Amino acid sequence: MSGRTTVHSRVHFQKRFDLLERVLPEALAHQPLAAAAFRRWHLERSLHALGAATDTDLRMYLTFPRTGAAERAAVLREMVRDGEVVEVAIAGHRARWYALARDLESLAAAGRRRAASRGATLLSPFDSFLWHRERIVRLFGYDYRIEVYVPPAKRTFGYYALPLLVDGQLVGRVDTKLHRSERRLELRHIRFEPWFVAEAAPPRASWGAVTHERGVAGLAVAAHSLAAFTGALKLDVGRVTPASMRTAIDRAIGRLNIRVPSQPLEGAAPSAPVRVGVGAKSPQLRKETTSG
Repeated sequence: MSGRTTVHSRVHFQKRFDLLERVLPEALAHQPLAAAAFRRWHLERSLHALGAATDTDLRMYLTFPRTGAAERAAVLREMVRDGEVVEVAIAGHRARWYALARDLESLAAAGRRRAASRGATLLSPFDSFLWHRERIVRLFGYDYRIEVYVPPAKRTFGYYALPLLVDGQLVGRVDTKLHRSERRLELRHIRFEPWFVAEAAPPRASWGAVTHERGVAGLAVAAHSLAAFTGALKLDVGRVTPASMRTAIDRAIGRLNIRVPSQPLEGAAPSAPVRVGVGAKSPQLRKETTSG
């Protein structure tokens, strides 16, 4: 926290530290900001990342170094007075919301779009999008917490469940496990949100539902992307909730090839065949494909 040391590298879960000047020598060439300028920068970064935010959102986004409520309010008033920040009204919310003046045009353009952003990914539990859990509940109706530290018997979604984001909506979560020695990524439990299963409107965000076809296709793309990123050569599907979506998921995942990274894990051949499993409890039918 002093800034004199930083992380040099990691070995499994162990961090290795070294002096800052040996890791980032260029950092010492920069002069640190004065305290007042830093507080404005801190608030500006948070507002730009969040798009629009309440005071609570700002408190829960960049939490280090911790800023007192009175100090943050004073900086916010100063930035509003200078025209850098403006107060905005959010339909259905009584709290005061703020946005950067320079971002208003982009926010308005996003509001006029007929469709939300396209694409799919599995989010890390530590993604900045998820830092403030209550904000995600408020904006998306999606209740998420990581259950790594929850006793197994009390877990709801799994040890390492990753939120599934498809076309701007949080449609489910996937409990994943990487078996490094086997170079195998296991999707231990795929669980979709009730509104998605019912093909109903999302509980909060109002830019449209995601069809089953889009959700399943997005899951397949996201799972293969994660497999490639982790260097896995085999992808297995375990439980699916609801079970009725099992067949569609197996087909979607089986149609895609895992793209093997250009630098595979040590000891693995880049040309090794990719195996796509259809589940631990299903017949072990596997589709042999060529990598890449």
